[in-house]
Amino acid sequence: MVYIYFNENAGGETPLGPELRVSIQLFGSIKAAACKDGGEVEIPSGCTVYELLRFLSDRYGGAFQEEVFALSDEALRDDCTVSVNGVIMDHANAKTTTVKNGSVIALLPAFPGGG
Repeated sequence: MVYIYFNENAGGETPLGPELRVSIQLFGSIKAAACKDGGEVEIPSGCTVYELLRFLSDRYGGAFQEEVFALSDEALRDDCTVSVNGVIMDHANAKTTTVKNGSVIALLPAFPGGG
């Protein structure tokens, strides 16, 4: 299990409030870029999905960031799917949707194929 903290005060209060625990699941090229398949993350309450993804980008590095964020701006890539508790999220809501305790956040890249 991987624990990631926004600050060095593990457990308890952060400037935004008490910490919450969420699960991160990474798939495909996003998993490869992070060199991890996910894990548990502790975040401050009030954290948005966007803030969580920014933090993960800082933690996992440039390859992960390129898989999740558009190069031209701070927006999420159109071909990156974000799921919160099994429901696909509209990217426009990432900056306003707060993460709840026990949530499962999944990041899926576009999958080739179709036809």
